[in-house]
Amino acid sequence: MSDWRKSLRQQLPIYGAGVFSNSNVTISSIIVPLWALYLDVSPGVIGILLGIRHFPGLLFAIHGGVLIDRLGARPVMIAFAAIAVVVPLLFPIMPWVWAMIVLQMVWGFATTMTWMGAQTCVSQLMRGSTRHAGRLSVSVRIGMLFGPPLAGWGWDMWGAWGGFGAISIWALGLLVSCMIIPTIQTGTAPIRQFRMSDLVPRRVDYIAALKMMTVPAIAICVYLSAVRIASYGVQESFYIVYLKEVGLSGEDIGLLAGTGHSLLGAVGALMLSLAPRIKSIRSQLYLFLITLFIAVILISISPLLRDFWPLFAAITLRGLLLGFNQPLMISVMASASAPEIQGQTVGLRTTANRAASTVIPIAMGVMVEVIGLHASFYVMGIIMLAACLGIWLMMMRAFARGDIPN
Repeated sequence: MSDWRKSLRQQLPIYGAGVFSNSNVTISSIIVPLWALYLDVSPGVIGILLGIRHFPGLLFAIHGGVLIDRLGARPVMIAFAAIAVVVPLLFPIMPWVWAMIVLQMVWGFATTMTWMGAQTCVSQLMRGSTRHAGRLSVSVRIGMLFGPPLAGWGWDMWGAWGGFGAISIWALGLLVSCMIIPTIQTGTAPIRQFRMSDLVPRRVDYIAALKMMTVPAIAICVYLSAVRIASYGVQESFYIVYLKEVGLSGEDIGLLAGTGHSLLGAVGALMLSLAPRIKSIRSQLYLFLITLFIAVILISISPLLRDFWPLFAAITLRGLLLGFNQPLMISVMASASAPEIQGQTVGLRTTANRAASTVIPIAMGVMVEVIGLHASFYVMGIIMLAACLGIWLMMMRAFARGDIPN
């Protein structure tokens, strides 16, 4: 088999997993709020429902990354993809808040693990290449482009069963992709078979992962990634509620939160995948920060926009910026860590991301009940922009000390 065919055989299933994994989060963030509104759930509880799905990732993402390194990405991804197929179908069967909370946690961790696996595969195969990370990001945007409108259409046509059924079908594509991912061997430690003891997190693994935060490039990238995901926490929670408030249909909400956001997101990621590789970690971090700062502003001004097309313009530009900086995020982390601990590195960043994803919807739900929906967008925007400024100061100090190479 020629080298390019072998490379294509390795890459395509990984990109397929990218299509169906992370987009599952976006789809669920449309259907679950609609389901909660249908059941007349309060804003505070909606915030808990949307935040709690990320809580297991907060606790166990590092352990999950270690499992991926130890057992190989493929078997771990297959197991969690199978869970992602089944869980959505249980929501209409169990229309109680406590059941929704449990299902959200199980479902959330399943999609987290498959997305971590896809990132780890790219990092192991391409060793921090912005070009290949860009291709993975393009695949994610393709999923976000088609998945949410499909789920929104299913909701409009058949209600809860249509919406959650569409998500289950989407996850089936994830399972098939994971099953044809090749086994990747990196480093000196061989991939071994699963043992029951692997389910128990080890303190030494968490300590080793947290020590990676002493590497300035990794620490700054983790902080930027957390703010990035915090902005997604706003978009995937009360942004949907706001769109419903201004009278948009489920299909229109899917077009905005999914298609509109992802359309230029794919373009942004494609731009980076086709451009010459950006080797300078400093340049990557600068671009990451600038695009993130603008993207935060665009989601924070949502209450100023009430019609479909202004909302569409803002969300598509935001998608372009986030699509551009996602490969930078993956590339910096991959370049700054050894091949045999790529899963652990992804787990570290995912832990920070899930902390933001857990806290933001819950905090915003409380804000909505206290100061109202519109004011909550502005307050969250100010907090995220202040965090960006703090990270910029941290970057400047690290550059001045020479802690981050050109």
